[in-house]
Amino acid sequence: MTEDDPARSPAADAAAGAVDPEELLRFAQALIAAPSENPGGTEDAAAEVAGGILAGLGITAETVRGAAGRPSLVASTGAAEGPSLAWNGHLDTVPAGSPDTWSAPPFEGRVVDGKLLGRGACDMKGSIAATLAAVAALRRTGVELGGTLTLHLAADEELAGLHGTKVLRERGLLTQDAAVIGEPTDLQLALAQRGGAWITATAFGTAAHGSQPDRGVNAITSMARFLLRLREGLPDREHPLAGRPSINAAIIAGGSAPNVVPDRCTVDIDRRVIPGERDPEEVLAPLRALVGDIATEHPEVRIDLEIREWTDAAEASPDSRVASLARAALTAETGAPPADVGFTGITDARYYINGADIPSLVLGPGSLGVAHTADEWVDVDDLVTAARATARLVVSFLGA
Repeated sequence: MTEDDPARSPAADAAAGAVDPEELLRFAQALIAAPSENPGGTEDAAAEVAGGILAGLGITAETVRGAAGRPSLVASTGAAEGPSLAWNGHLDTVPAGSPDTWSAPPFEGRVVDGKLLGRGACDMKGSIAATLAAVAALRRTGVELGGTLTLHLAADEELAGLHGTKVLRERGLLTQDAAVIGEPTDLQLALAQRGGAWITATAFGTAAHGSQPDRGVNAITSMARFLLRLREGLPDREHPLAGRPSINAAIIAGGSAPNVVPDRCTVDIDRRVIPGERDPEEVLAPLRALVGDIATEHPEVRIDLEIREWTDAAEASPDSRVASLARAALTAETGAPPADVGFTGITDARYYINGADIPSLVLGPGSLGVAHTADEWVDVDDLVTAARATARLVVSFLGA
């Protein structure tokens, strides 16, 4: 290892070179073939697959369940003394949706033109497979790590992470010196991520006979006036990596029958917050002001707003040791240093950064733009690059 190129020690070169692309693909396909849709299922089948792969590598995984019974795996390898590094990946996926929207069965893991297709291929069973392949390469080369690598393969990330990494933090298992969260970043270093406020907006009206709508107040119409101006409720602020806040009307419900003027309409709103936005009331204030502005012109408009779920944004230092070594590892594999970027989604990195004060970064193969879509995919070559870079990072961070 040299000071100028810490990821190119003989041990790091050997570990990266020992990554087996065919083994990696088998791992990924086995994980994809174990559905873990959230909502709609559990992670048990995927956890069993991952635990079996680890057992085949001589590593015993502990299953950790919270009150909801959802399984997360914790598995460690290396020396008990020395530095420690956590790698986090979530076992759950969003639902696959209708199979007829896919060009290949969503749980088959078919490879087409160098792309691995399937639910979770990108987000993020492919990334988990890449890290398992990196661990396999380390074991195969006989590299003796100078510290401990701990895998946190978590449940329930897709629905706020309340029954996965949060449980691991509550059990006192987030104690490592640094952490990598393997979400899809196109193999760039994501050092800031958005948080979120899930807001319920409720419009109140007055019911009336459908043939006499002027006798009532249509709650759906009131809500429509609000939604058409929803973006006016965003503040004029921007983070250099995470960008600007966003807002999206996601779920709507209203009315009781075709011949009744609806007296209630509710909408679930996804408001993404950026680092620096910490106060829920500050997020609600401009939306409440917008309701008041609409009501000056349309006095019948009555809309209540409340935050039912809040997730903090998170930001990590670009100068941490893990970030520097991750840059070096990727540069060794790709020939070019990765960019520092922001992550528009919410990840479990917040539990390490905000909850445990652990230097962290988000880094993984695949693009967030194809996550959660039909024909979700990840480039097989990017999986191999991720595995080799991870092997280099583990050796350079923990020593050998």
